[in-house]
Amino acid sequence: MTTDYQESALKAPGSVMVNYRQLPPALKATLKPYPEDFYMPILTGLMPAQAALADGVTYEYCSGKEYHMDLFAFVKGEQADNKSVIEDTVELWIAPLRAEDALVRAEEDAAAEKNRNRKANERGQDDPKGCVRVVPITISLAKLLRRQINAQGHSLFSIESEADTLLKTNGAGSWSAKYDVYRKSWDGSLFGQDFMSLNSQSGNVKAFYSWTICGQTCSFLKMFGNENASNGLSSRCMVAEMPDNSFRKMPKFKKLTEADLKAIDEGIQRLRSASGFKATPRLNKAIDDWQEQKRLEAVQSMDHIKDIYRRRAAVIGYRCGVIFMLLVGKESKACVEFALTMAEYTLQNQCRLFGPLLKLQNERVRDKMPAATVNQNVLQQLPQTFTIDDLRRQKGNECADGTLYSIISRWKAEGWIEKKDKNSWAKTQTLQSCNLA
Repeated sequence: MTTDYQESALKAPGSVMVNYRQLPPALKATLKPYPEDFYMPILTGLMPAQAALADGVTYEYCSGKEYHMDLFAFVKGEQADNKSVIEDTVELWIAPLRAEDALVRAEEDAAAEKNRNRKANERGQDDPKGCVRVVPITISLAKLLRRQINAQGHSLFSIESEADTLLKTNGAGSWSAKYDVYRKSWDGSLFGQDFMSLNSQSGNVKAFYSWTICGQTCSFLKMFGNENASNGLSSRCMVAEMPDNSFRKMPKFKKLTEADLKAIDEGIQRLRSASGFKATPRLNKAIDDWQEQKRLEAVQSMDHIKDIYRRRAAVIGYRCGVIFMLLVGKESKACVEFALTMAEYTLQNQCRLFGPLLKLQNERVRDKMPAATVNQNVLQQLPQTFTIDDLRRQKGNECADGTLYSIISRWKAEGWIEKKDKNSWAKTQTLQSCNLA
């Protein structure tokens, strides 16, 4: 069995769905206004915000390493695909953070105004060091470092409803300059910088940062199509796609009741008040078993893409399970099922949307490798006369025919092989005289 990652990344998403009836009251209330096919994209966009709210919690993953809660999400949709519901839902949950941030920002604005109006010989006022949790995704690296230092261990969060605006406003800078920080915040690693100028922010701090970004396909490809599919960021990112809106009647959204808003507020308070180390033996066992199942599936089909993405999809599903546990107060069967559902949904969408990009980037890297490459060592291991099927067995069944013929073409151009007939090639004396070790 082979997996073809040359298929379009626009193919319809899978049918993985959470069990609505078993969700915590706060999540039920959040999803209540929307059609069922909106549930998974909304939950995907919401999980990073909830991880930021639960930033006082640590846990021990199956690997035995202790982690902090941070998540990233990209929700893809075309024009007028109701991506705004993601922002509306997230804003509902982070409203208390916004209110607290507004007080700190007011202090910062007052200090800045006072400094602008001070006399030439008057000492300037120091910048306030209050904690601002919700920051724009366009934040500069220096400002992000300052916000993180002032946050004193709290997780920062960003919500961006239009990825294209992010890219147009900042070019490559804001996005590409910070993906190292994003990757480090996944593990709670140190990030920092040192500058000669006293006016620039210098320092080191553990990165705790989550974000949710929405955008169209073109923005998605710009953000992940250069190198972020292969540098580890894509495997750390939850990804979802809004339901196809083609020729669909306008969906009618319900209003939240006072009881719904109360349930959501209680959920927010549960996450914000949670702190300390959380033991999760049932979640660990279930996620460990799921990851092993996916490993065996990947081995059977020689699916390297699935093998790469299953590892962090498991971590993402696990963290979603911890959020569920905090909302209900226990590690229930429904909690375990939710974690496995989110892991499966994440894996399917990562393979479907990032898989083609990762495969293309890996091929580009192989094409740029110098003469003494793995491909040449593969040639040494082939029979004196070989076929395309022989090469496929050496390279792995997931390798597309186009890639295999490109390899053969390069070998032929180097003079290492010659064509024998329509379906076979033979090694030449030129190859034997080359040192390919």
